[in-house]
Amino acid sequence: MIIKKFNKLNNHITEEIREIERVCKEYDKLNGDLFLDTSLNFNQEIEGNILLYEDKQLVSLIIMFIPTSEEAELSAYTLPEYRQRGYFKRLLTEAMEEIKKYKIRDLIFVCEPQSKDGIEAIKRLKVEMDFTEYFLRLKNYSENRELSKNRLLKLYKAEPEDKENLISLSQDIFEDSYEDAKNIITRSFEADNRLQYIAKLDEVLVGMGAVSFENEEASISGLGISPQYQGKGFGQDLLNLILSELKRDGTENITIEVDSNNEVAFNLYKKCGFEVVASFNYYRKRI
Repeated sequence: MIIKKFNKLNNHITEEIREIERVCKEYDKLNGDLFLDTSLNFNQEIEGNILLYEDKQLVSLIIMFIPTSEEAELSAYTLPEYRQRGYFKRLLTEAMEEIKKYKIRDLIFVCEPQSKDGIEAIKRLKVEMDFTEYFLRLKNYSENRELSKNRLLKLYKAEPEDKENLISLSQDIFEDSYEDAKNIITRSFEADNRLQYIAKLDEVLVGMGAVSFENEEASISGLGISPQYQGKGFGQDLLNLILSELKRDGTENITIEVDSNNEVAFNLYKKCGFEVVASFNYYRKRI
């Protein structure tokens, strides 16, 4: 048994991970995909990709997404024939040691509800479910691309000089701390596979959203409108402007995620043509 830890993934390792993902998704009848983009981790030195090899074959893994210092989201796969050997427990010990170095407060276990082995592993950890997140994919763009009649909202690609204003807007919309908002916005500008958008109304910055690209798929995140402009249809305008931009660039595979408790956003995404393709339960453990 050999355990390797990485803060970044090269193409060969990514292919190894995707092959385990493919096998496990078929075996466990899963629908979601692992998020392997480490560019948004709040500290680029964190070795959040922990891989276990037997006879030079990757057989088990833990992948952590850590955008803020508050919590780390953990996803795990083990090949079916290598389960019940204590590999997950061994990898989890490595993960705990890694995040303790950076004083991360909470560990979030991500598991699709139809994964029987995953749910059993969660039960043994004696953690309670925190919330459910839906993963949606754009299905009916052509029927839902119209903007509101006023068409006052304008979409722009953010420039470095917009950074501080974006940080303030992120704090207002998502109630982030200054440091967390700064880290996310900074990483968005630094990542070569990510676009940061801003939305202006009469030259006033009122909205924001980002798009990351991987394997010909575009994932929308960080979408929001300033609280004082909410409830006026600008959220729908912002989303449709981004969708129009992506479609003009030839992007067909577009996804977005939403907390099940956020009914307003969930209904907005469905109205704009998104459909649920997977759900993930999130279980929280205080470190």
